[in-house]
Amino acid sequence: MRFAVPLLAFALGGCMATRFDPHSPKTVWADERGGAVTVKHGDRLRIPLANDPEGAYEWRRVEPKIVMVMPEGPPDTQGFRFTPVRSGEEKLRMEYRPVQGEGDAKRVVSYDVTVPEKGIFGRMWDAIKRPFSRSKK
Repeated sequence: MRFAVPLLAFALGGCMATRFDPHSPKTVWADERGGAVTVKHGDRLRIPLANDPEGAYEWRRVEPKIVMVMPEGPPDTQGFRFTPVRSGEEKLRMEYRPVQGEGDAKRVVSYDVTVPEKGIFGRMWDAIKRPFSRSKK
């Protein structure tokens, strides 16, 4: 019995640690109609654009030259997941096009994605690393 209480506390602590992890990435949900979105480094961007279940149409990203967010994988039933890879602003344009052959987009959605510069801790870490980095001469 004296081992049951610590074991129970340890088990509950493990369950709560995964649920309330302060280091887990925050998910930012974008509106399916488009618009402005801000996602910080370490967070995830979720765009709820699902493909046609019959497979006739699919959402395609119209790539800008320099991307701020990259897809984490293929879209699922709830849409796309993106993660920020660079600070700055990006015009993310998604087009709903036929899978087979070429044709006009049935629907177009645009997002103005902003990835702000690193926070205070990122700037502090960069300042600590700066004296140890190689000079670029």
